[in-house]
Amino acid sequence: MNHIQPGTHPLLIFSLADCLAAFPVAEIERITALAELARPPGLPPVLEGVLNLAGAAVPVLRLDRLFDFKAQGFKTQHPGLYSILIILRCGNGGKIAVLADRVNEILPVSSDAMHPIGKEDIFRGCADAIVTFGQETTYLLSINRLLLAKEQRLLAQFQAMEQVRLEKWEADPA
Repeated sequence: MNHIQPGTHPLLIFSLADCLAAFPVAEIERITALAELARPPGLPPVLEGVLNLAGAAVPVLRLDRLFDFKAQGFKTQHPGLYSILIILRCGNGGKIAVLADRVNEILPVSSDAMHPIGKEDIFRGCADAIVTFGQETTYLLSINRLLLAKEQRLLAQFQAMEQVRLEKWEADPA
């Protein structure tokens, strides 16, 4: 990783459909390859499934579906062998994963390169800023605004059900 200068914010830049997006590095727990996911019945379309991450049930979000990229004409990919999961730390101590097409790099971005945008301007109000570096434009996403309160409650229910299933399975794998 590049040396981080004072006044800069390290961002993980990743590809999602035909655009670049970013999360602050401080919100990222890890990056991993897509593993087999549990798919309990009744999953909402924005959830690809639930990841068993060392015994913890972690919901996996499809940002391309959340932001309705297909309807907007973006070229979306189906998750596969080379899909990437970005595991994020939530404010409540939990975790959530998002699917990415590719992780590009970690960049120290100065505050001057971050241009705040209105809450409803783009990506269902989930982007905090547009970040410019060179000829590239990247959207800085807010983990706290990815899901509405109702969606967060539904996600927590799916996560809790899957956590119980995982604990039962680990206690008696037969």
